[in-house]
Amino acid sequence: MRPVILMTRPAHDGASTAAELAAMTGCDVVQSPVLDVRRAAALPPMEGVAGVILTSRNAARVYGDLGGPERPAICVGEATARAARAAGLHAEVRGGDAEALVQAMLADPVAGRWVHLRGRHARGDVAARLNAAGQDVSEAVIYDQVPLPLTDAARDLLGGDAPVIVPLYSPRSAKEFRRQADPGAPLHCIAMSANVAAELDGMSGVDLIIAEAPDAAAMARAVMATLQRVEGTGGAH
Repeated sequence: MRPVILMTRPAHDGASTAAELAAMTGCDVVQSPVLDVRRAAALPPMEGVAGVILTSRNAARVYGDLGGPERPAICVGEATARAARAAGLHAEVRGGDAEALVQAMLADPVAGRWVHLRGRHARGDVAARLNAAGQDVSEAVIYDQVPLPLTDAARDLLGGDAPVIVPLYSPRSAKEFRRQADPGAPLHCIAMSANVAAELDGMSGVDLIIAEAPDAAAMARAVMATLQRVEGTGGAH
């Protein structure tokens, strides 16, 4: 029985990622977002702001959706930078996660007033740590991620016999998936980072690996490697 991929990313990212993984693996992909992105009504006042710090693609997209002005942007990862450029920002990448971004900005401080645009749930204390080091960085919440229930199709999949491969791209999606999932099927989870994997600590009956890098390409490679391993072992843990 071939494995099935369960995609829990928010709809905007999930649809494109699901299509890519289906084409790459030939597996069925069931989409069941566990979080819904809800943008704020408006951006914070941008007058006098030298640039923005973005630690997620969602923040970059919301910035564009809310008509944010052209500014320099310091981003986590190339995917966020691409979304920032699409929103009209002059983006540069400083690290693949919030911790790496903070360390890079501590080593090479910014001038002027900057703002970290983030979701309601964020990690790294980016603005506070940079402020403590003497940089003028504020923060503003411009979107929230609201939990969504697993679909009936996802629950049927998790309760079935076919092995299920679940790529998890953020700590919040991993946390929400764990909260809702009651798997009976052989379950193989792929975490984008150690922070994502930590949300699955103690979850029984899960084969868990961490991608070699916190980016989409590494996640795709990990999905393919997991698929090959599972098919070679008949789905056994």
